[in-house]
Amino acid sequence: MGRGMGYWTPDFIYDYYQVENYSKGKNVEEPLDRDSIPIPDLPTDFIWMQTGLLCVPTIAVILDFKVSGGSKMRNLLGYAMKAFKEDRAIVWSGSGAAMGKAISCVEIMKRRYKQTHQLTKICYRKVEEFWEPQLEELDPLVVVREVPTIHILLSKDPLNSSSEK
Repeated sequence: MGRGMGYWTPDFIYDYYQVENYSKGKNVEEPLDRDSIPIPDLPTDFIWMQTGLLCVPTIAVILDFKVSGGSKMRNLLGYAMKAFKEDRAIVWSGSGAAMGKAISCVEIMKRRYKQTHQLTKICYRKVEEFWEPQLEELDPLVVVREVPTIHILLSKDPLNSSSEK
């Protein structure tokens, strides 16, 4: 096994195997859906702003956004501020390098909406990277990474004090 949490890690692959003997295959991400948000007593109606690894705009029952790392914060906040005027809650989710963008957006919204209540949860999403050998004597590799993910609930309504801890 490689270094880390008992999984093959990218550092180990680069150190142990010669990378030129492998080609990068597909990535399989653990899906992120409304049911997997680890916030207790989540309101039924909320706006969900996602920043993450694979980012494609999507429309669900309630309008949700999947935001790419290249998305302009001005555009994200314009939509979020307008929608938050009408709705009572918004959840910002960010994975990997996009966590900073999610946190920045929340902090800007909190300056605008002073009477908001916040609940933050951090978890990990599993991403499997498949590496295909270019030589017959080598085996295919699967690298499992755990990508940090943050979920931040902003609500106009007071939150359960036990879930805020």
